[in-house]
Amino acid sequence: MVTLQQVMERLEREGILHPAGPYDGRRPVAQVELLSPYTVFRPDTLYLCPEGEEPAQHVPEGMDCLLLTRGACGAMRPVLAAGEWTARRVYSQVRALLEEEERLRDQINRMYGLLSVTGGLKDVVKAAEEFLHYPVSVCDVSYNMIETSPMMRNLSYGIKQVHSQLVLDSVEIESLQRLQIEQKIYENQRAFIVDSEDHPDNRWIFCAIRLQGVVTGYVAVCLPAGTEITPMDLRFTTALAGVCSVEMQKHDFFVTRTGMKYENFLIELLEGRFDDVNLISSRLELLDRKFCQYFCIAVLHCSEPHDSTLFNKHQMSALRAMYPNSMSVVYQDAVVLFLNQDEPILLREQQLAPLREFAQRNRMKVGISQPFQDILKIKAFYGQTLNVLKIGEDHEPEAVLYLATELLPQYLFSNCSYLGLEVGIHHHIFWLQNYDQKYHTDFVHTLRTYLECDRSASKAAQALHLHRSTFFYRIKKLEELLGVSLEDGRLLFLYELSFRIWDYLSKA
Repeated sequence: MVTLQQVMERLEREGILHPAGPYDGRRPVAQVELLSPYTVFRPDTLYLCPEGEEPAQHVPEGMDCLLLTRGACGAMRPVLAAGEWTARRVYSQVRALLEEEERLRDQINRMYGLLSVTGGLKDVVKAAEEFLHYPVSVCDVSYNMIETSPMMRNLSYGIKQVHSQLVLDSVEIESLQRLQIEQKIYENQRAFIVDSEDHPDNRWIFCAIRLQGVVTGYVAVCLPAGTEITPMDLRFTTALAGVCSVEMQKHDFFVTRTGMKYENFLIELLEGRFDDVNLISSRLELLDRKFCQYFCIAVLHCSEPHDSTLFNKHQMSALRAMYPNSMSVVYQDAVVLFLNQDEPILLREQQLAPLREFAQRNRMKVGISQPFQDILKIKAFYGQTLNVLKIGEDHEPEAVLYLATELLPQYLFSNCSYLGLEVGIHHHIFWLQNYDQKYHTDFVHTLRTYLECDRSASKAAQALHLHRSTFFYRIKKLEELLGVSLEDGRLLFLYELSFRIWDYLSKA
């Protein structure tokens, strides 16, 4: 999806206009239209006002849409721009950008689709050459040419054949290292341009291929010197590196240490690198995994020293066998288990018991997120799991398994400051505390016990070792002191929340 930031950068790069005020560059732009009396407004469309017309005459009041304008407009979210520009010239450029974006998206989807056919990476590289119109190669970190496009094989330098394998020759390897191009490949997350002094007749685009965050190869595109390299060329090359990463995971020599083809993909999911559910689903299928409806994340952390066999294939295989269609990966010194199933995940004891036993056997602690259904929110739930694990270990160090569903108040509190929480405690609690200290009464403990006993007077009286009549007298007195009724459910909820905050702060 094109963003407003990309649109404005394109228009500024073409010398059509420049921003004259702040704007939200993250807003999606799916279409561009000239305003007219017949316009049907949509929030993902950029509207342009024809010259000589007032925008407000066409725009409904309060419409949350984008309007490119030179002046303020109260009816829409204005994007202020300066310069000698016309609406039709802007329209032409934005339409061209949207068409390029659609073409790019279609080509990337086509490359992912090619992975499922016999040709695999060979067909992908050939398709990339057809799209870019320049030679393309894929090389591993040992300088073996994993795949080359037809035009790349016709280059007059840089490649030699050793037995049946194409490799970079020693001169090219030395050049990559001396000019620090190889270092840039390792440092950059996206495609970048190189104008090499060793080859003044060419320009290059390089992009690293990563598996589980580790560079295992790179994509190289060769262009004639002086060729203009567009942002779309760089984005396409970055996407090509991602496609190559998927394909590499399907081969034994790129399988990670725990023997799973999907590890790098799972890490990319946890890091929130996807915004398209269909793309996630198709990639899972390419990695022989089923895309289901219900998800949950567990993080298993070992706080004690352990030997290297903890994460070996046998252990990880046993963990996956407990939860069919799950995925697991060793990431950031912990095991991340991603539950992915068609039935709702209710986290009943029957489902949790194998995980608890596994953790106990391997001297581990387990944090478990709330179950969820929107796969695009996986990064947030992974963060929740890490937070819950820390909270659980701090507050209940003897426990093994910590559920976000049971620690929701503490999880929410952990995102607030100490003072922010303290001022959230209901003032009645502090007032009763002061009253108890002054008159040697026990109203705070009485109220708290009543709430902890599920608001049952009988259970509370028994817990306080009081006769029922004495307990009711104390409750009546408390109501009179505060001028409230303890039948007010909303008020009791605030009291319960206040005691939860109080407990949390006492351990902070």
